[in-house]
Parts: sequence; C-alpha cells; structure tokens
Amino acid sequence: MNSKEKFSAILLAVYTVMYFGIALMVSATFKDIAATQVAGMPLAIWGGLLVIITGVIITRLYLKRMDAEENE
Repeated sequence: MNSKEKFSAILLAVYTVMYFGIALMVSATFKDIAATQVAGMPLAIWGGLLVIITGVIITRLYLKRMDAEENE
C-alpha cells in the first residue's frame, strides 16, 4: 500500500467511525442521549454539524495532500 492509499484509508476510517457513531447515537435505542441538551440544542444536532464540518475538513486535507504529491 503506497502512501496515497494509506492516507486515504486513514481519512476514510476516521470519517466512517465518526459517522456511524453519530448515526448510532441518533437511533431509537439511544434517543435519550441524542435528546440531551447541549448549549441549547440537542446533542444529535451537534453531532450532525460535526459530521458535515469533519467531512469538509477531511476533503480539504485529502485534496491538499494529493495536490502536493502531484506537484512534486
């Protein structure tokens, strides 16, 4: 596995664990945890925002790394 594939796999693993962790939190089993108020909003809303922001950050990191490797 070259460095490009390893970097991509690590980013995918981080995002996947976070995404499915948040998805599990908002499931019916853990609805009481998801409804917990944090700074005036349910924890589920914060989790959703975190998933979106993390997706943007991970995409930016990936594109920056691929551009840097391409220009070498």
